[in-house]
Amino acid sequence: MDHGTPHFLAFPDRDDAAAVVRRLRSAHPGLTSVDHPSGRPWILGSWDDEDLAVARAGHDSVALIGTLPRLEGELQDLVARMNGSPAALDNLPSVLPGDFHVLGSVAGALHVQGTAYGTRRVYHGRVDGTVVASDRALRLAELVGASIDMSALAWKLLLPVPRHLDGRTMWLGVDAVEPGLRLVVGAGDERVRTVRRHRPPESRLRMAEGAAAVREALVSSVRARTHRGGLMSSDLSGGLDSTSLSSIAAGQLGEGEFIVCTNGGDESINEDGHWARVAASAWPHVEHYQLPPEEQPLFYSGALDTACRSDFPGMIAVSRKRATILMSRMAERGSRLHMGGQGGDHLFFSSGSHYYSLLTRRPVLSLQRIRAYGILYGWSWTTVLRQLADRGSYRSSLAAIDLDGSGDLGFSAPGLNWVRQPVVPSWLTADCRELLAKELARVVAEAEPRSPVVSRHLELDNLLTTTLDMASTCDASRLAGVPLSMPYFDEAVVDAALSVRVEDRATPYAYKPLLMEAMRGILPDACRARTSKAEGSFDAVGGLYRHRAELIELWQESALGKAGLIDAARLADLCSRPGTPDLKDGSINSTLSCEVWLRSVA
Repeated sequence: MDHGTPHFLAFPDRDDAAAVVRRLRSAHPGLTSVDHPSGRPWILGSWDDEDLAVARAGHDSVALIGTLPRLEGELQDLVARMNGSPAALDNLPSVLPGDFHVLGSVAGALHVQGTAYGTRRVYHGRVDGTVVASDRALRLAELVGASIDMSALAWKLLLPVPRHLDGRTMWLGVDAVEPGLRLVVGAGDERVRTVRRHRPPESRLRMAEGAAAVREALVSSVRARTHRGGLMSSDLSGGLDSTSLSSIAAGQLGEGEFIVCTNGGDESINEDGHWARVAASAWPHVEHYQLPPEEQPLFYSGALDTACRSDFPGMIAVSRKRATILMSRMAERGSRLHMGGQGGDHLFFSSGSHYYSLLTRRPVLSLQRIRAYGILYGWSWTTVLRQLADRGSYRSSLAAIDLDGSGDLGFSAPGLNWVRQPVVPSWLTADCRELLAKELARVVAEAEPRSPVVSRHLELDNLLTTTLDMASTCDASRLAGVPLSMPYFDEAVVDAALSVRVEDRATPYAYKPLLMEAMRGILPDACRARTSKAEGSFDAVGGLYRHRAELIELWQESALGKAGLIDAARLADLCSRPGTPDLKDGSINSTLSCEVWLRSVA
């Protein structure tokens, strides 16, 4: 990892930790540091000046690192009231909008917490016997000299990766803190523990109250990005998610401060460009940049690129050039920050799984809506009835994963139960399947869901899986020249959305009704007419054909093949025939992301 990449390392208030810091400073003299109240080193790393805020009172200090709102004494007031108690740290993200880590030096103990839904994560390991916490697992792995956990990598070849088999780090000796927990390292004995600091809200608010809460949270989160001034940019796909963010930002920024960007496509099959222009016409003071369709890279362009080194394999490898071309163009224009609409689907769009859990409480409504979802997506009624009748435990669903079969991740499969059968690539080796089976058997005995309610477990799992994957997209964006920021994943925004009753925010009869109501009066009226979303499978298939030579080359010297996880020769043969059914389920994408990641960190 480039040591200029934003990161931090946090140390307990101890003399032996200070010795580790001295060695790091000697090896990397450009790193910035912040001290404990005792004067010993506390935080070491690289960050933009405006991304750090520190407040102190007596023996306590609190630091925020990340996307921060305008602070006018709130942090100092909080520290002054702490009196050696860290409990006040827990609620900071709900009080202050933005997306940031919270670090505390409280009565000599080290406290580190990320965001509740995973956009900012926390890892820890021991460097020369000293506990070190960080926001980057790769940075810790380099310090520890850790080896890659091949079983963790093997599970990343499947999609999706079930809970308990995802989220851990990719290295032995580097541990992850689950989002929603706070890491605590004692002052005297360096014992490491975690405490629960956040729980998702109950879904109790009705539409009107819930929409007001979502609106307030979104406006505040966007303002946490716009208040610094300077030029900003944002995606404007033409869909509701990005258009809503752009509408809010357009109301907060003046002429010459904001560019909205549309990734052009063939408008004979994709209406995005038209709807983006409709939205942009409502903001005459905002520049609208439209990428010419002929300049848009296809999927799999840049498949051999290993320049971006991340904590985890990420799906960005499938479309790195395509996904970052707007960031590159905005970097040329001088944008300091780029907003993306990722997360809107996770909060405001439903495929019907909520009504499995609501069935016992509101059976008539649930059956009506499940039937409507089934008609909408073409579900097999036999499958629907079988899943509705399945009231088994999370552990039994996990144990039922078939490592010799393969799932369907599209909307045509209901997905109402605890665990969806993952897509299992046909090119996994026998050794890889054995490794997967052994670990699956190990975790089933102690596995717990993210919530005792099936639908809440599924939506939390989807959120946390996505933010984990998006970390590599953020790395690629920064490498392209502009940091990517995603307000929909902010803690306060997610909490506001999840607090709304299921029957109000999940319906087959309206498109994202909660967001649509929250944006009333902000979203241009003309944009409220769109109820569709573009679909990119055609581009993905075209990319397989266009870049098959690069993909074949990739597998001929496959790092995964050398590790014994995949049959690289079989995969190379399949890529020479892009139309083969073996590649239609998208399983090549997870394998590609693992291959590129392994090459980049090896």
